Amino acid sequence: MLKLSVKVEIKSARTWVFEKITACEVVRDMDALTTTCTLTLPRKTQWQGESSTPIKRGDKVSVWLGYDDDLQLVFKGYVTQLGFKAPLTIKCEDEMFMLKQAPAVKKSYASVDIETLLKDQGLSIKYKVLGEQNVGQYRVNVETVAELLGHLKENSIRSFIRLEDEEPVLYCGVLFSHNAGIRQVFSTGVNIISDSSLEEQKAEDVKIKLKVVSLQPNNKKIKVEVGDNGGEKRVLHCYGKSESEAKAWGKQELERLKRDGLTGSFTTFGAKLLDCLDIVGMKIDGVKKGKYQVEKNKITFGSSGFRQEITLGARVAE
Repeated sequence: MLKLSVKVEIKSARTWVFEKITACEVVRDMDALTTTCTLTLPRKTQWQGESSTPIKRGDKVSVWLGYDDDLQLVFKGYVTQLGFKAPLTIKCEDEMFMLKQAPAVKKSYASVDIETLLKDQGLSIKYKVLGEQNVGQYRVNVETVAELLGHLKENSIRSFIRLEDEEPVLYCGVLFSHNAGIRQVFSTGVNIISDSSLEEQKAEDVKIKLKVVSLQPNNKKIKVEVGDNGGEKRVLHCYGKSESEAKAWGKQELERLKRDGLTGSFTTFGAKLLDCLDIVGMKIDGVKKGKYQVEKNKITFGSSGFRQEITLGARVAE
């Protein structure tokens, strides 16, 4: 039987290392700006003579999880909140925590692409831009870089952070593509613990009516609609786009939302940890069901075992 293994490193005035914890939950999500980690330490955690918990908000945290001392880095970030009673709960956020404090460079553009927008912010974190580049007329008038990314998200330009070679990389864009090969194949009865939350859909059965609203420099609005009459209604905002550009923007969003294949999530073991954009193959009851991007991964570790609840995103291949 495999033995659960863990290492937690917290760098405060001194470095604290734990090889036993009560629980850990990490949520990686393409649709959320921030990857979160919640740690629960054992009730009798020793702080080597300290009269109170010697860690604080902003301390650096790294977490490795695995089996039989074969550890994988699952989280790298900062303490954001401490519980006040035993067992101690520590809430953490990834590098987005620093971007929530980084002042935004306020600037106006007659027309700008995402690459330029991020470059002008002088980011200390490495970043990659995917999907459509141009956002048209734009004005940065928020207080922090994270607020800027949140405002872009309202226009379907999503941002999240992946760990690559154990370092954070900010991804920002509309439709995400990733050239890495397939990371793992999941099969019923082999490495899928539960597939009860998975469903299969056809693109023609997904009905969405999307209204695109483009705010112009004179504060007038161009409105276009794409999609299916009678479908689920959604609104997408953008800036400075012409009618044809707004329509193309809407069609690109529909392409992301309407697709054949599996949707939902499944549960597997923690043997090989997956991050957003990783590609997985799916085989249900012996039948191949395609290859998909990972959209979200909720990783849990504790007395009930080491699990990943993986939500499937875009289908990338048969």
